Amino acid sequence: MKWEELGVYKLESAQIFFPASLEIQEELLKAGFKVPYDKNSGVKTPIPVISAFSHGKEIRARNLLGSENHSGNDIMVLPEEDAFLKVLLNGGGYLSFQLEFRNYHLEEMGFTSVPPRMWNTWASFSIAPSALEELMEKLRGLEEENNIYIDSLGKKGREIEIYAYKGRKYRELGIPVYSYYFGLKNFKLAWRYFEEKCHENGVERERLNFLKLGLRKNKETRAGLKVGVSWFEGQIRRVILRLGTNYPRIKIQGLYGELWGKSRGKLDTGETQFITVKASDFYGALKKVNKTLGRE
Repeated sequence: MKWEELGVYKLESAQIFFPASLEIQEELLKAGFKVPYDKNSGVKTPIPVISAFSHGKEIRARNLLGSENHSGNDIMVLPEEDAFLKVLLNGGGYLSFQLEFRNYHLEEMGFTSVPPRMWNTWASFSIAPSALEELMEKLRGLEEENNIYIDSLGKKGREIEIYAYKGRKYRELGIPVYSYYFGLKNFKLAWRYFEEKCHENGVERERLNFLKLGLRKNKETRAGLKVGVSWFEGQIRRVILRLGTNYPRIKIQGLYGELWGKSRGKLDTGETQFITVKASDFYGALKKVNKTLGRE
């Protein structure tokens, strides 16, 4: 089915939390990588978070992964990075959000009170407020969904995040996602990082070629896209898209016992990184958010 391009938007922020995937962790463990840390040998192999920020960002140097990121400074100011969201519409009424990272960095997941494998969200993107009006105009005329509701993620100081979701089943997730794919092998810096880690972990370099380090939606995976905005002092600061999964639960054998978490999909390889939703769901979510902010 033919896809029509609706626009390409520069992302203000983009992060894919691959450490949230027990599937990828298990694939690396089976290959011989000590993920995330081996107490006996001291070998540390955290799975990278892929990150890009359009306005630069301060970050602790020790949280950057890969040899090109090493620095003598404790705090580094990252340069402007480039990631883009291409929005496509087909005749069947589906939208595809395709992601392209041109300049980005690898981060180690910092300490959190809740393990990432228990989160719903494992990929997050934000675009400028101008994209909200533009996308609504391009989708205008689509049949609207009636069972779209609003929830809030609470306040961060004076900043409020609100998002739309479809039906009670998707309150924690947003609107239903019908397919997606994200893969570590699609990122040259991540590939180089694991090449560097092969010797330290005692893994033959050739084994990397046979690993599946990407995630594709399974039929049984319950996946959703939170469509929302950050609201600050009477203005929309950014439009937010968050990909999450919350079913089924899976377990793997980690370095130190069984680990339970939320499935992120099936291991796979692919060329294009994307998320697919129903256009009417997405349009309905944008309209609901806009109406809630008194911007009809």
